[in-house]
Amino acid sequence: MNELPIVPELNWISRESTPYKLRCLDVRSFTMSMVATPSDNKLANRFIELRLSNGNQHIGKIPDNAMHIDCQLRYPHGGTSRDGALVKAREMEDKWDIFLFEKHLYFARSWTGVLVYRAAIDFFDTNAIISSIDSVPQNVRGGSWLAICAVDFLVKSHLYRRVAPHTIPPNIPDDEMGITAYSFQEYGRWAAYASFEDTTRIQLAECPQRS
Repeated sequence: MNELPIVPELNWISRESTPYKLRCLDVRSFTMSMVATPSDNKLANRFIELRLSNGNQHIGKIPDNAMHIDCQLRYPHGGTSRDGALVKAREMEDKWDIFLFEKHLYFARSWTGVLVYRAAIDFFDTNAIISSIDSVPQNVRGGSWLAICAVDFLVKSHLYRRVAPHTIPPNIPDDEMGITAYSFQEYGRWAAYASFEDTTRIQLAECPQRS
């Protein structure tokens, strides 16, 4: 279970008051102070076990019952790319491990090792382009655009280490604590700003560097 801190003040920020030009809920006071404690010791042990994983178990696989989504996500890129672990969770408040193998990004939950997204990526001289995503079906129940937004957020926040907004699925009630709980459950301490809008239109340059 999660140990709740003192309930923080949660404020909606108007689109005119953020660099992203969209309405956002600032969830940082919650996500940066929350302590994630699994209710089952098996989860804690699994998390520790997965810290030793190099991600090879995901090579060539797609999420269970995956839905395939074509997209066009473009990011600045220079130099070479390397296969292997790109991001590994350090604490239980980090919810994702990310790997690169054979021009595919693999996004797995850090507590369970479950593969949630696989994204096809090509590297060019000045850009990296994600052209398709295979997603677990439950993450696209509100539309395939939700998986695209989620992958885009994970790339911006975890790979480029930017403070980026993430998208809230439309089935989440417009309630500050409910949105904040979803944000922490999904993205842990990497969640900063939540929005019901399409966050893929936010360019990387518009996202401040994460300290």
